[in-house]
Amino acid sequence: MSLRVMIADDEAPARRKLARFLAEHADVTVVAEASNGLDAVDLAAITAPQILFLDIHMPDLDGIGVAEALASSAQPPAIVFATAYDEYAIKAFEVNALDYLLKPYDRERFDRALERARATALAAPSGERLAHVLATLRREERYAKRMLIPNDGRSFYVGAEEIARLEADGNNVIVHSSRGAHRLRATLASLESRLDPVRFARVHRSHVVNIESIAEIRPWFHGDYVIVMRDGTELAWSRRYVALRRDLLE
Repeated sequence: MSLRVMIADDEAPARRKLARFLAEHADVTVVAEASNGLDAVDLAAITAPQILFLDIHMPDLDGIGVAEALASSAQPPAIVFATAYDEYAIKAFEVNALDYLLKPYDRERFDRALERARATALAAPSGERLAHVLATLRREERYAKRMLIPNDGRSFYVGAEEIARLEADGNNVIVHSSRGAHRLRATLASLESRLDPVRFARVHRSHVVNIESIAEIRPWFHGDYVIVMRDGTELAWSRRYVALRRDLLE
């Protein structure tokens, strides 16, 4: 049976090089190629590759984000990260779970990576193990740079800078962004903890706002304020939360 392999790299020469090396292995079939992270997630869901050669730095969604999105799939692929940045390669090497190709690589190094990935793929990669490795790779990123939004069976990422505000709604949170409003099954506190407090502020038990999206702050009664967002939405800023973020008034 042929081994299903997918290539994801934003540079066409890099994709051609991988395809050329893979073509020399008779038991390998390249099932898809992607030039950005979001396409990589979609194509992986359609083609179910057993091995994924994945560039770390890609537009729309980086390679680690792609791997995070695939970690929860029923059969996550064995992943080989390709990178021109040594710091990422060293991290992948140190965790001793995901292989990597440090650009520029030669055929011998590629073949070793393929054989290791082949062994992992045939042993059924563990989504839990992959998630653990990705958490290690993300360790230095204290705050989230993006948020994964499920939408009609698919998912997409919204950058933190695109989020205008978060609104608690029962057991859900509504994420208001430049791409519209989307409902997440989460708590406001859990999402707030993932966002940089330099950029976001809790202004009410039901609202977290992007400070850059605030158009105006009006004094109200008894130490309360009204926050006017750039889209015209008015939010109550209760004195309890004013006391925690007086820096917004300076």
